[in-house]
Amino acid sequence: MSKLIFAGVVLVIGLAIHRALRNRADVLPVGVRSTLLRGILLVAIGVPALVLAFSIFRIIPAGHLGVKVLFGQVEPIPLREGLNLVWNPLYDIVTVDARVQKHSAKYDAASKDLQAVHVDMVLNYRLIADRAPDVYRSIGLNYSGVIIDPAAQEVLKANTALHNAAEILIKRPAIKADVQRDLTTWLAKYGIEMKEAALANIRFDPAYEKAIEAKQIEEQNAEQKRYELIQAQRQAEIVAAEAKGVADALRIKGEAEAAYNSKVSASLTPVLIQQQYLSRWDGKLPQYAFGGNAVPFVQIPGSPGR
Repeated sequence: MSKLIFAGVVLVIGLAIHRALRNRADVLPVGVRSTLLRGILLVAIGVPALVLAFSIFRIIPAGHLGVKVLFGQVEPIPLREGLNLVWNPLYDIVTVDARVQKHSAKYDAASKDLQAVHVDMVLNYRLIADRAPDVYRSIGLNYSGVIIDPAAQEVLKANTALHNAAEILIKRPAIKADVQRDLTTWLAKYGIEMKEAALANIRFDPAYEKAIEAKQIEEQNAEQKRYELIQAQRQAEIVAAEAKGVADALRIKGEAEAAYNSKVSASLTPVLIQQQYLSRWDGKLPQYAFGGNAVPFVQIPGSPGR
C-alpha cells in the first residue's frame, strides 16, 4: 500500500510540475523547454507505472509463504513460493517463514513426589502452509512466544507429574515420546506442525542431586561387595571341586588297584608261582662261604613230594 501511495504522490507532483512549466513555457528556451517537459512527464508517469507493475508481480522467497492483506482483512489463501500474479495492487503481502524452525527454552516442572525438575527442551516445528493466514490473523508472527512456550510448559508439567523423580531419568525416552505426542496435538489446533521434541537436559535441585549421587555411590559400593562375595564363593567352589576331584581320582585308582590285585591273587596257584620262578631263573646256583652250590628244591608238577 505504501508503494502505491508513493506512486500516486509522484504522479500528482509530476503532473503538477509539468503543467506549471507548460503554463510558463515562454520563460524557457525553446530547445530546453520541450526536453524538460518530456522528461518531467516521463518521470511522472513512468515511476508510478513501474511501481504498479511490481505491485502486481510478487515474488515469494523459497521456504516462505505470502499472506495477502487488504485494508486489514486477511485473505484465506496464501501465496506460494516463487512468482505470483496479484491483480489487485492494493494488497499488502506479508512474508512468513514456512521452514522448519528451532525453538530452545528452559522449563520448570515438578515430579510426582514434588521434586523440582528443570528441563532444557528443543523443539523443531513449522507452520502448516494452508493455515498460515489463520496463524497470522489470530496469533501474529510471534507465535513461538504466544503459543509454543505456554504449550511446552503445560505439556511438560503434565507428564513429569506422572513419575517420581527417580523414574524421570530412567524413563526419559518414554517421557520424551509422550511430550512430543501431546505437543503435536496441542499445536496442530493453532496451525503449527510439531516435527520433533527433545529433552536436551534434565536437572533437579542441587540438594536432591547430591542425595542421588550419594545413593548411587552407596549402591556401587554394595554392588562391588556383592561382586567380591560372589567371586569368593566361586573360588571356594572351584577349590572344593578340585579337592573332590582329586579324592575321587585317588579313590577310583585305589579301587582299581585293589580289584587288580584281587584278581591277580585269585589267579596265582603254586604251579604258576613255580613256573614264574623257573622262567626268571638264570641257571646259576647261589654260592655259599663254606663251598658248594645250593640246589634249589623245586617241586616238579606231577611228581610226588618228598
